[in-house]
Amino acid sequence: MSEAILALGSNLGDRPTNLRAAFDLLEELGATPTRVSAVWDTPPFPPDQPRYLNAVVAVETDLDPEALLAVAKEIEHLLGRRPTGRWRPRPIDIDLLFCGEREVATETLTVPHPRIAERAFVLLPLAEVLEGPLPVLGRSAVDFLEGLDTAGHERTGVRLRSSD
Repeated sequence: MSEAILALGSNLGDRPTNLRAAFDLLEELGATPTRVSAVWDTPPFPPDQPRYLNAVVAVETDLDPEALLAVAKEIEHLLGRRPTGRWRPRPIDIDLLFCGEREVATETLTVPHPRIAERAFVLLPLAEVLEGPLPVLGRSAVDFLEGLDTAGHERTGVRLRSSD
């Protein structure tokens, strides 16, 4: 078993239900959640679309990074995501941020996710799941947050699992 870190986001439909459904499907499809952040309500990028709900989940899995990406894409499809272009509204978005200390660079996957350091909507919940230095990157999420605009990013009362 190894640990992977996933980012979940939703800005179409019933956003809390979409996140909960993705969270539940992770375990069914081979990625057992071990730690989960709060759910954050965040501004969209680009700004001409609905706001997002975002969370970060640490999972234990026997899946290799490409297989875990395939699971993420399957969950997105099951929850209604269809190709609409980059940075467009979606019922669910699942990004693979880290796979332990592994670095992956293939045609379909780059780990660590290449834009983590630019995205407050990922770093804020990530800081709740990983307090120390981030795998491979060597700096904490809090360090990367310095200098980023966090205006309009708010923790919500939404929970992905009832025990949190």
